[in-house]
Amino acid sequence: MPAGAVRLALERTWRSRGTAADNMIKSGAATHAANVGVRASQLSFSFVIESWAACAPGVDTPQRWAQWACAPWLPDGEPQVPLAAVAPMLRRRFAPLGRLAAQAALDLAGSAAVEPGADLDDQPTVYASRYGETVRCLELLAHLARGEALSPTAFGLSVHNAIGAMIALTRGDRRNSSAIAAGRTTVAAGVAEALALLEDGAASVNLIAYDSPLPAGYAPFEDEPSAHFAFAWRLRRPRAGERALHLEWAHADGDAGEGAHPQLPSGLRALWFGLSGARTLVQSDGGRRCTWSRDA
Repeated sequence: MPAGAVRLALERTWRSRGTAADNMIKSGAATHAANVGVRASQLSFSFVIESWAACAPGVDTPQRWAQWACAPWLPDGEPQVPLAAVAPMLRRRFAPLGRLAAQAALDLAGSAAVEPGADLDDQPTVYASRYGETVRCLELLAHLARGEALSPTAFGLSVHNAIGAMIALTRGDRRNSSAIAAGRTTVAAGVAEALALLEDGAASVNLIAYDSPLPAGYAPFEDEPSAHFAFAWRLRRPRAGERALHLEWAHADGDAGEGAHPQLPSGLRALWFGLSGARTLVQSDGGRRCTWSRDA
């Protein structure tokens, strides 16, 4: 990705809110709130993962994920996600990656539909995927190369926020959502987006992260291991005296290396940090470094 993409994505995260987060970036204040700190070249956040859900081939129960967190392996195989709670007419529109993301989102929510009368200003959702629906995109490009007409439906389902839109349609969810990508720091950028929403007044924010291996036509661009996976975190601010997770963004002269568990893609490394109790994790891309840590 371009060298400045992560920085631009992060700045968009804050500036798009237009309120407290916007003021933090513009003023460069040392401290805005207890959960967010800003310096000229650094952002830091504190948060809590209130609940979570995840799915990947061969790892589909909390018990299996607990085993995985102790000694992580790269999930192998194709995803088999029935999405039984989704109506057949909607279910057939989900590609395998969308099914994974939808299952994680539904498991986190605990229900197939949003409760009537839900506060539209509370619990927005951030969808974070490095690549999104690349299989659909490559198929569309192949149609163009052959001079064939493009299906409007196929195009609509290929854009980066399509999976989030389909999940919202499935659940009848009219609350705010956004979809982002930021290379190997995509999950960290998703947390930054979520924390901006918390600072903007949301009580909690859902983060849905998901990715799949690139199709053969894009395989030369793979720069890390890949697997089918999706996970969902419900994030909120830490309460007084509560042990919290922390994420710090800073400039980096170069990539910091793979760090812990280089056999995993960057998204699953973030999930491993969240589940394992590890003290730190460092990830970098595009001249930005993010450092995950937790209170002892």
